[in-house]
Amino acid sequence: MGITRRDLLRGAGSFVGVILLGDGVVEASRKHSRRRSSKKTHSRRRTRGVKSARVAEAGPLAGERLYEDIITYYNLGEHRTATEADQRTSRWLADQLRAVGLQTTFQPFSLRQFFLRQSQLSINNKPIRCFPLWFPRSANPAIISPLALHDRRTPRPLRGNIAVVRFPFGSGAMSEGSGHAEIIRAAAKDGASAVVAITEGATKEIIALNSPADAEPWPIPVVLVGERDAAAIASAAASGSRALLLIDGVDDRNATARNVIARLDRGKDLIVVSTPQSGWFRCAAERGPGIALFLGLARWASRRTSGSSFLFVSTSGHELGGLGMRAFQKELAPPTGRVLCWLHLGAGIAAYPWEETATGWKRLLEPDSRRYLMSSPDLVPLLTDTFAGQPGLTPTTGRAVGEFEFMQKAGYRTFGIAAGHRFHHTPADSPEMTGPAILESVGRALTASLETIEATPRGNK
Repeated sequence: MGITRRDLLRGAGSFVGVILLGDGVVEASRKHSRRRSSKKTHSRRRTRGVKSARVAEAGPLAGERLYEDIITYYNLGEHRTATEADQRTSRWLADQLRAVGLQTTFQPFSLRQFFLRQSQLSINNKPIRCFPLWFPRSANPAIISPLALHDRRTPRPLRGNIAVVRFPFGSGAMSEGSGHAEIIRAAAKDGASAVVAITEGATKEIIALNSPADAEPWPIPVVLVGERDAAAIASAAASGSRALLLIDGVDDRNATARNVIARLDRGKDLIVVSTPQSGWFRCAAERGPGIALFLGLARWASRRTSGSSFLFVSTSGHELGGLGMRAFQKELAPPTGRVLCWLHLGAGIAAYPWEETATGWKRLLEPDSRRYLMSSPDLVPLLTDTFAGQPGLTPTTGRAVGEFEFMQKAGYRTFGIAAGHRFHHTPADSPEMTGPAILESVGRALTASLETIEATPRGNK
């Protein structure tokens, strides 16, 4: 029996309930918890203890065990690079890897990071949920100015106003051609004191955007807001209402984050397994499945009595241009000729699809098919067999998503999975977005792939 919806609410906190389940459900849960008897509480604790013991005894890639790792990862906090939550994540991963006998170390790397204390947007004293666009420019003391709609195709003077703009849905990064940077610079050029950017998307949530590795602060402060607040903000801007915008934090040019490096020395062949550990929010289905499968494969590899050597690499800095992976490849990556195969566990590996209904979002039961199984050309026939029946996971050589591009460009023999699920890069990315069954299914395909790669004579590769 898996972790229940109530277990998720207990572990995830009220924010998940507000986004997915409604305020009433969360409040009802709290009232009910106050009425529970001591006897029932003790019974539930005993039940959870039995379940935890059963999960611990399960196989290294059993669905419930993988899902429990996702819950743990989620509860560590928001995983932005070099934050305390990110440091806790590095320590937790290292502890898990050491516990199964892997030689584990940290690889520190330096970066510029903005450590956010709070961001605030309010219109007529009504708060609106917001999040800074990286790399943030501080707005402390707060900016208090009228709102004004801005369209860079029909520019107009904005001096003394906070510009309201729209970010079209699309790329999850501030990449060349995305258009987001041009929108901000146009507003700054027209005299805006700050920007409120509405992120378009079906979920109506705030959608955070990855930042380039060499990003500098924006010329003016910028916050992101969700589509759910677009009508209220547009109405306020049309009437010239004043807004308060605050971005409070520390811009640290000498921050430190840590990759986690773990080794299992056995055979002459070397298999590398990598996954990013950082992201904007709690990243349950964005990063969580990769983290869980990374740990599951480490446990699986440690139980084997023969086979290849393994190198496990968990990298921070993902949302900042892949800084951690860049540092690893520059300083510690093995030569391509030494590597039998490099497996990269990217975003959204095992997420459920969601559909919008008249009563809200409904989770479907099958895996989200909008995933990419990326591969070196010679591995395509093998992966076609081992991933048969996995929705969306037909190997392709034509696309490199996320950090997989680093391995591909470096010339490694590699395969990896990545996707952007429905609530990707949003604060609503909770453990409900994934589940034990789809995690275990991917885990089986991964171990079958690695075993087949090991068993194939080098001359046939």
